[in-house]
Amino acid sequence: MISSHHSTGRIGGMRAALLASLTLLLAGCASEQIRPNTHESLNGTLWVQTAAEYAASTAQAYQLARMNLDLALADPDWSAALEQSGDYTNLPPAILVDIDQTLLDTSDYNGRIVMQYGEHSSARFDQWCNEAVAKPIPGARDFVRYAAEKGVTIIYYSRRTEAQRECTTQNLAELGFVLDDQSHLLLHNDTNPASKAQRRSDLASQFRILLLVGDDLDDFVAGAKSDPAKRREIASQHAKRWGRQWIILPNPMYGSWETSLYEFDYALPRDEELDRKRSHLKQ
Repeated sequence: MISSHHSTGRIGGMRAALLASLTLLLAGCASEQIRPNTHESLNGTLWVQTAAEYAASTAQAYQLARMNLDLALADPDWSAALEQSGDYTNLPPAILVDIDQTLLDTSDYNGRIVMQYGEHSSARFDQWCNEAVAKPIPGARDFVRYAAEKGVTIIYYSRRTEAQRECTTQNLAELGFVLDDQSHLLLHNDTNPASKAQRRSDLASQFRILLLVGDDLDDFVAGAKSDPAKRREIASQHAKRWGRQWIILPNPMYGSWETSLYEFDYALPRDEELDRKRSHLKQ
């Protein structure tokens, strides 16, 4: 028979050991970053990667682009650029095409961010670009090849940086996108940060711009860095151009639509970004 004194002592010791173990466990948890089990880009990224509706919508966009390219070639007065002026009827034809989420599928990059509960950064995108593993957007490659066969110059213009020229060129070439001249790959340069509107203006003096193809308002018209209501107003002002001179592809993962929700303040803490996004929700 164990005395009550010994029994009490043993129970006390067990309690002390349990308390010590619990303290260590809590300290370990506190030292680790506790991550939520979701990410603000989860649904958008999954839609791009898995939805039949996404593949159908991009294929539809490029079918429309192909039909409108034929119409544009047959009409010497046709131009897609608001920046085009003067007599452009005899200029060589060209199309201006964005790269990310227009030709190249960057959703794997976004998937990596989601799984790591991370955020976009230049360094992170540099690393991913250097892997040159982006796949083509459904319909994009066939359209670009069709345009090239018709004698149309393909001009790629992107917010990618000059530091990413090599990996971008490699990725485009490996997927069979036509790039005959590096001067037709226009990337962002910190020493010459031309806006896309300025790019269009410069090119409009050299080419008759038949189509603009992209996933962001900035790919078509100035004013993308406005508040959400103004951006919608700009889109409505040019309603007759959508699906004709302007071909837009869906991108629910990122873009100026998203950053406009927190006034393009990239220095905001993540929690405040999310709070500002939630403030735009209607219910």
